[in-house]
Amino acid sequence: MEVLELQRQYEEAWDRFVYDSSQAVVYHLAGWRDVMNKTFGIESHYLFAREDGQIVGVLPLLHIKSRFSGHYFTSMPAAICTRDEQAAQALVERAKELVVMNGAAYLVLRDSYHKWDFPDLVTDEAHCTFVAQLYDDPDEMFKKLDRRVRQHLKKAFKAEVKAMVGPEYMTDLYPAYARAMRELGTPTQGLAFFQNVFDKFPDHFTTIVVRCNGQVLGGTVAACFGDTLYTTWAGLLREYYNLRSSHIMYWGALSYGCANGYQWADLGRSQWDSSHYRFKKLWLTEPRPLYQQYFLNDISQPPAVGGARANDAQYRAFVNVWKRLPLSVTEFLGPHLRKRMPFG
Repeated sequence: MEVLELQRQYEEAWDRFVYDSSQAVVYHLAGWRDVMNKTFGIESHYLFAREDGQIVGVLPLLHIKSRFSGHYFTSMPAAICTRDEQAAQALVERAKELVVMNGAAYLVLRDSYHKWDFPDLVTDEAHCTFVAQLYDDPDEMFKKLDRRVRQHLKKAFKAEVKAMVGPEYMTDLYPAYARAMRELGTPTQGLAFFQNVFDKFPDHFTTIVVRCNGQVLGGTVAACFGDTLYTTWAGLLREYYNLRSSHIMYWGALSYGCANGYQWADLGRSQWDSSHYRFKKLWLTEPRPLYQQYFLNDISQPPAVGGARANDAQYRAFVNVWKRLPLSVTEFLGPHLRKRMPFG
């Protein structure tokens, strides 16, 4: 078995392997290399394992060098897509070599659905994702929802809060998404990032926009891949929470998935037993573990991920400052910061 770096002539074979794999998600597609480079100028190392001339595993890696976030290698979300453990180990060993050769502090296999039991990997198990099995008929699924969820949805329907689905709504969604991210103290990727994603993957992405009487309350960018609909990037304006915008957003995703023949809906990452965890648990979902696995080269402890960063004083200070900046400033600075921490 050999491990190679992706060249243009192998992209078709790479994607063919991804589309044929039951372990794959949209982030494994080769086109993300172009999206991340075009948007952020990020150097990448797209590794694939090959045996008898056939691709048997892929690991898309980004090489981050920043005074702000450090020097490290990160996988795209979902990390390794592979035929077997032997191919996965070969990919990890090559990734570790890249970390050492480049003097990087660490490697992170991000949001992996599989916990790999390989030497020198440290595992953080603080997160899960929520997956709902979809019904053929959205009305039947509605009847099965938690009674409290149905009550909130009916109140929202009565107030004429609606979800609209389609890629054409990205430009409507983005200003609300950007404001919502600033309210959370999180830099946004910038509208150009989403435009590049939609241009590269026109068959795989759409938007779910929540509106009330013409006002955009927020929404989510959704990925459609295989038999699953994924809510990927979401933002809702805080001043409209009382209109049950989050309920309409999730119901918009579930009902769209039902109506369009998807078998599953993945509502995204949460910390175990967090408020988001408890909310997502109400939607006929089951939690599935996610793993952040690290190879530590020049640090002794893995960095925090997601909500766990709230325990870091420097991160809290950054969030407090970011929330107070004018939107024009956060929109200018956000993409520059996100290229140093593309997936938080």
